[in-house]
Amino acid sequence: MNAFELADQILKSVGDIPPMPHIAAEVMEKLGSDRTTAEDLNRVISQDQALAARVLRMANSSFYAASVKIKTLSHAIGFVGFNSIRSIVIAAATRELYPVLGKNEQLLWEHSIAAGLAARLLARRARFGNPEQAFLAGLLHDIGKTVLLLKMRDRMSRVMEKVAKEPSLSFRELETDEFGFDHAALGQLVGRRWKLGSEIEEAIGTHHTPEEATEEPTLTYVTSLANSLCHRACIGPARRPNLDLGTLDSARYLNLSAEILKEAEIELVDKFRSEKASILS
Repeated sequence: MNAFELADQILKSVGDIPPMPHIAAEVMEKLGSDRTTAEDLNRVISQDQALAARVLRMANSSFYAASVKIKTLSHAIGFVGFNSIRSIVIAAATRELYPVLGKNEQLLWEHSIAAGLAARLLARRARFGNPEQAFLAGLLHDIGKTVLLLKMRDRMSRVMEKVAKEPSLSFRELETDEFGFDHAALGQLVGRRWKLGSEIEEAIGTHHTPEEATEEPTLTYVTSLANSLCHRACIGPARRPNLDLGTLDSARYLNLSAEILKEAEIELVDKFRSEKASILS
């Protein structure tokens, strides 16, 4: 089955892929123009008070603000910059896909946020030039799972329950058996629908097979390793505390030693735990 046939099968199965939340899409459009000002972004984000509040909470997290207290949306935009505000807005808006946080939704959301944060940490250690792009790829790498849970809740819940009971099972294999495709293929279509750019789209689609990446392989390897780092840290539905990160192809490609990966894991877990209440709400 070629890529076009697979995409057709996916769309026939899940129906219309959810559009990017409205305000986030408008922010993306604004950021695509050289004429956009901080005031323009402030005006757009302020249209949704819940989203604005989430943006402010994330901007105040230790991943962005450090010791600076950010009190207003305009201050947040000016302080973190346009690249970071793009990431924060998409992260906050993606949360809107979960109207109710049941157990499975909570696990997926925690894993998504943690993978985004892990990707940024790893990107900096691997000297990848765009850590915010890495954050977005990590954040959205499992967006296909989210859509499957939204569109086929009972069937996807069964898949998640099987993995929870037996962590050695493969999400991709179970999904392919259940749906005829996996979350990575579906996620790549979501990335295309949301116009995230070919590099992020590819990173989502090949985060389990990074050797297939051609657009920006380093981004895909960072995303893949961030996913594995979260599995080892037991953040999300797949928990593999005994996973040896240093033996992974992604670690070798990025030239990250076991010691560096351990430091990244400690930093991720520490910051994720301390900021969990604010960034996940």
